[in-house]
Amino acid sequence: MKKTIILIFTVFVALTALGQSGSKVAHTIKGKVVDANTNRPVSYTNIGLEGTFFGTASDSEGNFELKIPEDMVDKAIYFSAVGFTNKQFPVKDLFSKEFAVIKLESQSYDVEEVGVAAQNKVLIRILRLASDNIKYNYGSGPFNMHFAYSKEKAVNGQVKSPQIATVLLYDETGYTNPSKADAFKARNYSVTKEQSDADYSFSSAQLYLDDLLGFDWVRSASGVLSPALLNDYQLALESQPVIEGKEFWVISFSPKVTSLATTGDYYAGTFKGKITVNKEDYSILKIEGEAVAPKNNRQGRALAIGQNNTDYFTDVLYTFEVDYKNLLLKRVALDKTYTYKGEKVSEQAVLDMTRAHTNNLTVIDSRDYFPGE
Repeated sequence: MKKTIILIFTVFVALTALGQSGSKVAHTIKGKVVDANTNRPVSYTNIGLEGTFFGTASDSEGNFELKIPEDMVDKAIYFSAVGFTNKQFPVKDLFSKEFAVIKLESQSYDVEEVGVAAQNKVLIRILRLASDNIKYNYGSGPFNMHFAYSKEKAVNGQVKSPQIATVLLYDETGYTNPSKADAFKARNYSVTKEQSDADYSFSSAQLYLDDLLGFDWVRSASGVLSPALLNDYQLALESQPVIEGKEFWVISFSPKVTSLATTGDYYAGTFKGKITVNKEDYSILKIEGEAVAPKNNRQGRALAIGQNNTDYFTDVLYTFEVDYKNLLLKRVALDKTYTYKGEKVSEQAVLDMTRAHTNNLTVIDSRDYFPGE
């Protein structure tokens, strides 16, 4: 649903005392504001009587109550919420209803019709709405997700044996409270190596699981899905495709200044990407990006390298793609090249979700890289 952005807004303070106007209450209106397309509540809708400072706001569930003084019964009432078309009509129209359901139509942003600076502001608003609606558009925990994991590697052009495994992930809270801290605390997993004649072993450095899961910006509200960081990106509308009958915005992004916060990479020199947002409910279909870094810690791109540590990757280039489907993460792919100990290395790691469930859960309380060894 398109709303539900928690704003610092000017609440038209409900003058419930009414003594200030000296008028008696003619009628008390009670109701709920919802999205006309989804019937989801529209939180913090501004509600007021036209031409006055009299009004209130809907609560987090869209509910509201407003007492109408006798001297204001001929006024028009209006409903205004970010992401929706304003609605206005005579307040008397609600007097005959015991509980009024006010349906607001979602507002379409004509992004292409505005200049660069204005477009950036509109795109920021779209991404803020996308971030705010994560808890509505994606699954809540606890749940298990089962993944097929694979990684292919070549050193100086020589292909090595692929690494194949299954990954069982337990997420205690799911997408109800998206943040980096919650994702780290609530998400744990175990890895089982597929039985194979190939002689290889797993290590935390080789798997890239934390890097792969870290690209799930929806779960962690990171990157362009972090409202606190949106002003740190240059945004542009790439296209507005129709995919499987639904309309989307494809928004390109690049940080104005690369940092760990804006890229997730401690050493990124350049970073850019695209995010595909559903126009109907602001859900995310895909996140993709590419980065260049002079070096990376072998344990993960987000980690610094110690001053005396010489065991790290150099000349790092990588691309990533993250897909979402049916309320959850569907697939993460990482294609990476780098130099290590004088050798040119290319790797392709994929995490593909095969099923998810909320019953008969396997609770995991650690991140175990080594089962099957």
